[in-house]
Amino acid sequence: MSLDKLRTELQEILPDKGISELNPFQWKVIDGIKAGKNLLIEGHKGAGKTTSILVTLVQKITEASEGSPRAIVICSTDDKAYAMHATLEKICRPLDLTVDLAHDRGNKLQQRNDIFDGTEIIVGTPKRLLELYNQNGYNVSKLKLFILDDTIELFKGGYKTQISRIAESIPKCQFLLSSTSFVDPRLEDFLEEYLPVHSRIESE
Repeated sequence: MSLDKLRTELQEILPDKGISELNPFQWKVIDGIKAGKNLLIEGHKGAGKTTSILVTLVQKITEASEGSPRAIVICSTDDKAYAMHATLEKICRPLDLTVDLAHDRGNKLQQRNDIFDGTEIIVGTPKRLLELYNQNGYNVSKLKLFILDDTIELFKGGYKTQISRIAESIPKCQFLLSSTSFVDPRLEDFLEEYLPVHSRIESE
């Protein structure tokens, strides 16, 4: 399906980045996010979960703004955070949106300074994001989207505590959880506390 429902800038930018159309599952995700719902986005590898989130993220954050980030994307490993950041940065650069990376292998002070200078989107790992938050490295008061990529891997990796500590500080905000599965007792407790009302979108 074509990109004609997206804002004009994205219709021009995305094909140059290798995204020329979106499948029905991705459009369901985009419509659900647009409606402001907390979502569990469940699909097999290759279904298009990550692309749908990235597209909607830059669809929802329309302009640069000094100060607090509007979106946080949490990944389960440094490598996944690095790849996510690289993809987002390619899309966001023409839109004049800043994407900063906060991962465990990077220099903490440099990451803190980069974020402090102003950013719209932070991509990172749970441990480093919590460390920076505890050091007042960023403010969540204007956050619009709190995104967990590969959610089941994050919880299997033992990051529930770090994620919960960030989540409990966030005011009203839209939560998006992406995963191949949502079967994990630790996740059930998290959903009950932070996403008591949510919708699930599954790929075929």
